[in-house]
Amino acid sequence: MSPVLHFYVRPSGHEGAASGHTRRKLQGKLPELQGVETELCYNVNWTAEALPSAEETKKLMWLFGCPLLLDDVARESWLLPGSNDLLL
Repeated sequence: MSPVLHFYVRPSGHEGAASGHTRRKLQGKLPELQGVETELCYNVNWTAEALPSAEETKKLMWLFGCPLLLDDVARESWLLPGSNDLLL
């Protein structure tokens, strides 16, 4: 079975507007809601015989990232729940 590689991307400006819209909609149902944080996750079905090399991984991270931002793509999620957070 082919492994699925995950690439997590920090939101840039336009995703911030979408999370603001989501927060406003949710606060109608959950008035105690304090904020919403989002990230994009790209799932890559890797069909090569070997896992991607460092150079291939670098290319994939470049492909999914914003050319104007440095280090906006990671292999682990940026979202870390605090003691009062709910991570969905």
